[in-house]
Amino acid sequence: MRRPSSNIVGFSLLLFSIVFCLGADEIALSGVDSRLTAVTGTVNLYAVVTDPSGQLVENLKAEDFMVREAPFGETPGDPLPVVDFSPAGERKDGLVFMMLIDDSGSMYDGPDGRSSPSPDRTRAALARREARRFLNELGSSMDRAGLALFGTRYQTLASPRTDRATLTERLGVSSPPDSEEAYTELYAAISEAAASLSNQKGRRIVILFSDGENYAYTEKTGRSHPDYGDKNHIPDDALAALQEEGITLYAVRFGLIRDEDLARIARSTGGIVFDVDGEEELSGLYTSIRERVLAEYRLGYRPAPSGADTTTVLVELSGTVTSTELTYPSGFVFGSPSSRNTALLSLLAIPVAMGIIFLLARLKGAKTVETPSLERLRPVGGGQVTVAMESGKTVISPGMAGEATSISPKGSSPVGPGTIVVEKGKDGRWRASSSEGVVVNNRKSETTVLDNGDVIKAGEELIVFDDGES
Repeated sequence: MRRPSSNIVGFSLLLFSIVFCLGADEIALSGVDSRLTAVTGTVNLYAVVTDPSGQLVENLKAEDFMVREAPFGETPGDPLPVVDFSPAGERKDGLVFMMLIDDSGSMYDGPDGRSSPSPDRTRAALARREARRFLNELGSSMDRAGLALFGTRYQTLASPRTDRATLTERLGVSSPPDSEEAYTELYAAISEAAASLSNQKGRRIVILFSDGENYAYTEKTGRSHPDYGDKNHIPDDALAALQEEGITLYAVRFGLIRDEDLARIARSTGGIVFDVDGEEELSGLYTSIRERVLAEYRLGYRPAPSGADTTTVLVELSGTVTSTELTYPSGFVFGSPSSRNTALLSLLAIPVAMGIIFLLARLKGAKTVETPSLERLRPVGGGQVTVAMESGKTVISPGMAGEATSISPKGSSPVGPGTIVVEKGKDGRWRASSSEGVVVNNRKSETTVLDNGDVIKAGEELIVFDDGES
């Protein structure tokens, strides 16, 4: 019997490999979250699997994935076991989205970059229209969504919530900014959005819509920024803010002027960049992003102790030659105990235990009281962080520059110019008011009805209202 030549055998194997690869499922690592690794000992990975036609693949199991890791720049080692697993579509706590919309001057041009013939045909109007469509399609799901605009400054319209009506209302009608507010602080806005999600539990996503490049106020004018002073935000600031929080960025670049660093930031977090030239391409895009996130598999693994500041993690799909990798900050990741870090863990037992209590309280939504409360974000000058509102009236007295804000939960402090009164009305709704106007979610008015998660500006501090029910 005649045997095939070695060349024919080699060619056949090569052809089989090519066909096998072309017909294999593809895997993409869409997020890495190591926020709670010091507490749980695990890093959460999020992965999406698609078939050769691009359709999402579901019904895979933990044993279908292999995880490897190594300090950045080194070759990944042996496979590490997946110790915690959630199948595609399983999101008990829902998803958290922050929709970040460019509100700079160029957003008020038409889709083609020319002066818009009508306000409802601007790029800003299109972005709001897609955001409204997305909110409507969220329906009664457990997903939470927040809204923010950015130009020269960052403006929070609504912190993440399930109240679709309030979110839709706060999108409002867009209007062109004045010249001082028309700059594009792109990287600063991404950092702000990441910070705004730091207290949110669950899978967190930023969806950004922009029509141009970073156009920083201080760099272009030579003057100090009204909020950031002389700090010039760079792309790596934005990337670090996202990676430290385990947040994935999806970016929509509208028009011909595109920030290339924005693409690098998004892809480095596991996100995708969508280049859009018209309204038809934009329609339904946010919903497709949500569908992709819903199809993610969550893989929890225990990192090996290395002492490296940055780790590269690689995930392979069993039975295929396809793999995907991302890099994440691992400066406080101990992983599985070993002889190299046992002594260090013993020395750090007390501070780590304190950190666990703090993280669980902040990240798992624990409350020390069931009554409504006010929480100071980034408190200035010390003082209590969370204050329970023990009566129907609380007085907030903003401090001078560098001084702490005073919060009197029993409403006993005198009310004077600049003080803010948070009071429960006969209708059961809480309201914030001030004779000089109170700024809630970056909107100033004499009196504002408060919803859970609203942010009150008091001097140099931001204070979050918790209704004790949500």
